[in-house]
Amino acid sequence: MKKLLTLTTVSLILSSAPALPSDQKLLEELEALKHRVEVLEQKLKERDENQQKIAEEVNELKEKLENLEIHGGVTLYYQGATVDKIDNQNFSNPSGTGYSADLELTFKPHENGEFYMRLHGGEGTGADENLADNLFANVNTIADDNPEDNTFRVLEAYYTHEFLEGKLSLTIGKTEPLAFVDNNEFANDEVSQFVGKPFVNNPIIDGEDEYAPLIAATISPIENVEISALIQSNQSTGITWNGSEWVEKEKSVYDNVFDNPFYAIQLKYSLNLNGLPGNYRVYFWDDSADHIKIGQTTDNRNKKPSTDDGWGIGISIDQMITDKVGLFARASWANDEVYEVEQFYSIGASINGLIPSRPNDTLGFGIAALIPNDKLENDDTEYHFESYYRFQLSENLAVTPDVQYIVNPHGNSDNDNIFAGMVRAEFSF
Repeated sequence: MKKLLTLTTVSLILSSAPALPSDQKLLEELEALKHRVEVLEQKLKERDENQQKIAEEVNELKEKLENLEIHGGVTLYYQGATVDKIDNQNFSNPSGTGYSADLELTFKPHENGEFYMRLHGGEGTGADENLADNLFANVNTIADDNPEDNTFRVLEAYYTHEFLEGKLSLTIGKTEPLAFVDNNEFANDEVSQFVGKPFVNNPIIDGEDEYAPLIAATISPIENVEISALIQSNQSTGITWNGSEWVEKEKSVYDNVFDNPFYAIQLKYSLNLNGLPGNYRVYFWDDSADHIKIGQTTDNRNKKPSTDDGWGIGISIDQMITDKVGLFARASWANDEVYEVEQFYSIGASINGLIPSRPNDTLGFGIAALIPNDKLENDDTEYHFESYYRFQLSENLAVTPDVQYIVNPHGNSDNDNIFAGMVRAEFSF
């Protein structure tokens, strides 16, 4: 580079001096060299500008990647059950293997905004293959979200934006109502906690639960108080005659999204009890689509059955009582005109580090009661007992044996009680 600059300087000096005829050829060569130097300098300048631009783009990409998080996991399981007869149907110890897989992406395009997407796939039903339709609450919630065609699909995709320094947030997209109501710290995750329906969510409202377009708002008017409200598209719109009986009419959740929607609102109060966290929630839901009332005649085309909304109220509580022990409880009362289960209760505990040498392990146990509608032929209370022990083998691997015992399946004390066992392995990243 110095040589080029030196030649340039010489050429400039010579160009300013009087030209002698004998030096004409030399001057022409120097002028050509000067032009080449100018071209090279321009190329060097453009290269430097391109490198600066690339560096800026790389830094911008790095900043974007810093705002992108990718998590996921796979759960493998085997579940079997011992049962002989339920409602005069014979069962030969239903069992089976299965898996579920999730890929979660979180992206913050704005410091106050976050986009979340979950892709889900899975296969297998375990003991639920035959039992699920013969219980008020099934025994394998892991399989509930698995697509019928075993494909990998976008289960959730929504954007949340915060206002007023985080005191108000608005969410729009596709998800389930249970993302905003009936939450619980110790009984809400079928992968790492309980697997039976009565200990994952309220089994009454779960019957209305689906992944569909939704708008939700959460506001914290004062410290420790949070109010959530949502409206969601509904798959059901009314009732129709299918050729043999009256049934609930279904549509795509993406069509007429405000036609007979699902509503819910929850009030949450967070409390520190002697420095230990706890949450106390009460919520109301209303599925405004027509539900056929219990006991109505449905096989007479000329007699349209009476209908009503599917509504109810619920309570969900979780409270740490020591630095290792947490308690939970749920209760729900629902419209007894349309729901098979009109009342539901559950209590239980979660204990971390029960074995001193294994501080990251978790023991959980719970008891639940599902009280059926007294308009049903069988109205005995269906009881669920469940316990699990989660061995945290490493940061990304856990193995959990789980046992369940069900008394009075489907509200009939004449039915055989059910014992179900599961072993599941969780791989996460």
